[in-house]
Amino acid sequence: MSPENNSKSGTKAKDAPDAAVFIPNSSTAAADSLSVQTDDPVERRHFRRALMVIGGAFLVMIFFFTVFFFLAVRGAERTVVPEIVEEELVEALVMLQERELYPRVLVKYTGDPSDKGMVIDQDPEPGLYVKAGRRVTVTVSRGAILDNVEDYVGKTITEVHGRLASLFSTFEPLLVIREPVTYVYDDSEPGTILSQNPPAGTPLGEPEDLILIVSRGTLDNLIKLPDWENYSADNAMRSLARLPLPFVFVEDNVDSVGTVARVTSQSPPPESEVGLDRTITLRYSRPESWPEEFRYGLFAYTLPDYPVPVLLEVIIREPGAEDRKLFSMPHSGGKLSFPYVVPAGTGILVMVNGEEVIRHDVLSDN
Repeated sequence: MSPENNSKSGTKAKDAPDAAVFIPNSSTAAADSLSVQTDDPVERRHFRRALMVIGGAFLVMIFFFTVFFFLAVRGAERTVVPEIVEEELVEALVMLQERELYPRVLVKYTGDPSDKGMVIDQDPEPGLYVKAGRRVTVTVSRGAILDNVEDYVGKTITEVHGRLASLFSTFEPLLVIREPVTYVYDDSEPGTILSQNPPAGTPLGEPEDLILIVSRGTLDNLIKLPDWENYSADNAMRSLARLPLPFVFVEDNVDSVGTVARVTSQSPPPESEVGLDRTITLRYSRPESWPEEFRYGLFAYTLPDYPVPVLLEVIIREPGAEDRKLFSMPHSGGKLSFPYVVPAGTGILVMVNGEEVIRHDVLSDN
């Protein structure tokens, strides 16, 4: 072989390994290709832009997350509690709604019919800064527990007294029975209300007097008198008051026994039938003796003549003791007398329709 051929052959043999490097399907070719692409300035710029876009999106996401977080942490806006006392309930609710406050409504009686449906109290107080959505307690008046006059005709005066006392036990009474009550003779049971003024259904705004016409029974209803002889004066008075019959006591000049006054005779006599307007006279013997610190006497007083019977009460007020009622009864006026044996310093009070008309003080030198 010629040197020239050898030279060509040698050249081909020498160059053959370099040709193998550029075989496309070889692993070496793939690695070299990626290295070339990465080192390309254009590719590097695209890569940096992609990283910047991703980073920017991440930063925007963090920004909005932070904003929403602090908005949530800050909570509801604050508002001022309005003054709603003395406002009508509807107006008060509108005022609270405008401030994004929520009401909790309570109702109560006040005894005043003029403030019915009006706000009388609130909590929290007006002017305070609170968060929107806060609950406000609103107290609303239901007015008076009785806003119209009831129908009392046919009821007894005792029932009406109890009814009004229970209704107005904690409030100023809007309806008060006017004293003295007018009693008239009627076929109805004694104490039955025959008519009233104001009539049933009358609205109540201010305190009113209730004027009642009450039956005292029939004039021709006669009472058969029991025998009070030998009764103590106190027991005879209580018996007469229950009938009820007016009475007077007269001291009798007879020998007495014991420490209490006792009835010796009566007029009209026992078993007599009398009307309700008949005055009973009881004669009595004075006590034979009484404790040293006690005093004996005959209380006598003349009441004015009343056109209708009044409520007469006699109260005994002893020193250091509670008042005790000697008797209570309807009375048309006139003479009143009865004996007593009470401690020195005692006061004897005569009450007419709940008002004191006379007081007798039992002195120590009686």
